[in-house]
Amino acid sequence: MTLWHRQYKVVFPEINLEYANTLRIQFAVEKDITKETNKSALSLYNLSEDSRNRIEVADRKVEIWAGYKDNTGPVRLFVGTVTQSETKENDKDVETKLTLADGNVAIRDTAFSLSFAPGTSGNRILQTIANAMGVPLVLGEGVQFGTFINGYSFVGTAREALDGICYHSGCSWSVQNDTLQVIMNGGVFTNRGLVFASDSGLIGSPERIIRASPKPDKETPKRRRRQKAKKEKPEKQSGWKIKTLLAPTVTPGDAVKVESRIITGWFRVESVKHQGDTHGGDWISEMNLIERLTYTDEQQ
Repeated sequence: MTLWHRQYKVVFPEINLEYANTLRIQFAVEKDITKETNKSALSLYNLSEDSRNRIEVADRKVEIWAGYKDNTGPVRLFVGTVTQSETKENDKDVETKLTLADGNVAIRDTAFSLSFAPGTSGNRILQTIANAMGVPLVLGEGVQFGTFINGYSFVGTAREALDGICYHSGCSWSVQNDTLQVIMNGGVFTNRGLVFASDSGLIGSPERIIRASPKPDKETPKRRRRQKAKKEKPEKQSGWKIKTLLAPTVTPGDAVKVESRIITGWFRVESVKHQGDTHGGDWISEMNLIERLTYTDEQQ
């Protein structure tokens, strides 16, 4: 694989400011499948004082794009808002470090009163919540919401509403790159096709992970129905950790294939960490993969 020419851009869309392959930057992006906001640390070096004043603002929106010139160029790997910032002298450089959170404003600030008539579909209610949050909605494989026979009423935060609706449908929600994503517990999103092997980005050998679940399995009405219908396999908390060349499109919940001397097969991405330094440091992704998907349907 001839991927070596690193490219990036950092975009501040609200103030029409962009840096592309000019300044030195460093980033460390951490994403997982939980409802807690994904986080990123972003350092930019030797900004002008005016630029620092414009970007060091609470809730300022930031997009991080990164990739390789030889492979489509930079791809958006993180969208978030500023939760903390600091500027300090570092040897001869001035480092501005931003701490970012994905979906923080939408989750923190969205509250409402909802009322729907009997027979309203869960999908419609979920879309209404996403609209109120100001984010797109994406559903994973097999996600289906029934109808609320007696209607649906709710007063509170978007987080609380999502928790309730997803719990009864055997789903989990998270915000990924400013998009509300809903996935079956143990399921996958529709993103498939990435294969990691020694000639396609895999660095070194996969590392075995054995992990006890910190919580008991979620027992929900829909999950009981799926287990009875034998459409859900028992959970298995074992998997693999892999390191690859930077893979900015990988998102928790994706299904990826690993081909190596010790393992070959499809796995679910449980979490991913993207790290980059334009001046000679890392430009890699590290993924924790679940060995066995807990949810399967006829397409798998």
